[in-house]
Amino acid sequence: MARIGVVFSGTIFLYLLTMSCAQIGVPSGGEVDKVPPKIVSISPELGTTNVSIEAGGSIEVTFDEYVNVRGLSSQLLISPPLSQPIEWSIRRKTVTFTWPEPLAEDVTYVFQFGDAVIDLHEGNSTDNFIHAFSTGNNLDTLSLSGSVVDAFSGEAMTGVRIFLFDSEVLVDSITEGVNPKFIGTTNEEGFFSISYLPKGNYRVMAVDDIDRNYHWNEGESLAIYEEIFEVNGLDSLKSEMRMQETSSSLVKYFKSASMDSLGLIEIEMSQEFDKSDSLYVGNLNSYSEGENLWVWGNSIEDESIVWKGKDTLDVSEINAVEAQKIEVIKGPQGKIVTENSIEIQFSRPIDVVDDSLFVVTRMDSTEVEIDSIWIKEANPFSIEIEGNYKRGEGYEIMIFPGAVIGQGGQELQDTSSNKWSTFNRNELGEIEVIINKVGWLELLSANGKVVKEIELAEGQTAIFKDLTPGTYSIIWKGDSNLNGNWDSVSLSKWEAPEAAEIMNTKVKVKADWSHQIKWLD
Repeated sequence: MARIGVVFSGTIFLYLLTMSCAQIGVPSGGEVDKVPPKIVSISPELGTTNVSIEAGGSIEVTFDEYVNVRGLSSQLLISPPLSQPIEWSIRRKTVTFTWPEPLAEDVTYVFQFGDAVIDLHEGNSTDNFIHAFSTGNNLDTLSLSGSVVDAFSGEAMTGVRIFLFDSEVLVDSITEGVNPKFIGTTNEEGFFSISYLPKGNYRVMAVDDIDRNYHWNEGESLAIYEEIFEVNGLDSLKSEMRMQETSSSLVKYFKSASMDSLGLIEIEMSQEFDKSDSLYVGNLNSYSEGENLWVWGNSIEDESIVWKGKDTLDVSEINAVEAQKIEVIKGPQGKIVTENSIEIQFSRPIDVVDDSLFVVTRMDSTEVEIDSIWIKEANPFSIEIEGNYKRGEGYEIMIFPGAVIGQGGQELQDTSSNKWSTFNRNELGEIEVIINKVGWLELLSANGKVVKEIELAEGQTAIFKDLTPGTYSIIWKGDSNLNGNWDSVSLSKWEAPEAAEIMNTKVKVKADWSHQIKWLD
């Protein structure tokens, strides 16, 4: 029995020892390694002069951990460029990069490795891995520094790439994806410095290079320094670069189209129109809302519809469908802010309105006089009805058959009604902004939607009236070129966004309160 006990005890000991060793050798959990590989040694050393120009030369880099090389052909930028790709090999923690062709005489070479070198397990890339040496007696030692901030908030933009191009490079070439000559990256303060530059004139842009391909793609944030900058020494940009988010633009095309028996064309588009788009419809009428477009008019079969630069639709090839009858699809309901007008939207464009067939009453059945009814210029599917709708009261509008005649001679056949009420004045608040700027103020709700916009006149106070309680943001947009629009950043035009600023504090509007804000420089 004793012998069995000894063997059992020994088995437990071996089992515990095995488990202990297993736990030490394969740790579970723990923090993920986010530290990038660090360079221990490099040859030739940074800034070395009189490097041999013979083919087969190399840069030998030893890191503090095991690494791998990925995407070298797309990540490595060499200035001046070589005609043949760099070769590389790894031995333990050392990577050797070899050039297979002779180098030029008396030239500073700058190797910018981007994200090419990563650690073996977590894929962390080396930070700002740039190496420079000269094949002559002198090394280019000029530099350019600057900073990048958000166009609206002014906050520092961290980790965005700075691209430098020779001034002779055309903007069209940059748009098409030519690689920059030199690159840099902003730090946590939004600051960058690009070293080992030769004297010269440069175009400067900043890109939140999400796909790490050294090009700007739609959807990536962008900053443009409009002036060609001359580098003569240890230079800094004269002003901050202002970075703006850009929208991702998918392919623009007409997805589907139908034309009813009364000549109303309805088109579904792949996306909404933006300010850079234009639409050609000949002598026809058109209206768009979201991703829908309507076109109508005389001699419609002879026309083409052109989303300029995007897509063309031949009217004669559009499928025919039955005409939809005209009816009310949207009217006032619930509590509304406005006290003197309401809007009614119909299923077809409106041609004629008969004022006598609209009746507005209070909840006690007292009829309310209608001052005027008109078709909205900005939306031919809608009419606006102006009257004295007092605060805090409920109303009903009756729209009788024949009240409107829509496109194609379609007459309203059915009676419809809508009920609503108006907010009392003491249920609403207002914001008064004392600001010495020209341009526009935009008031944004908590979900980021623009609620109201006011065009600023120099020396005048801006007042946002009749606001429902809630939290709002305010954005100022300038108009320095006086073209009546705020212009966003544009690579094709090589333009920075016009001046803009978001107020650094949000405004909480309370019922029956007037909030005065001084927004001064």
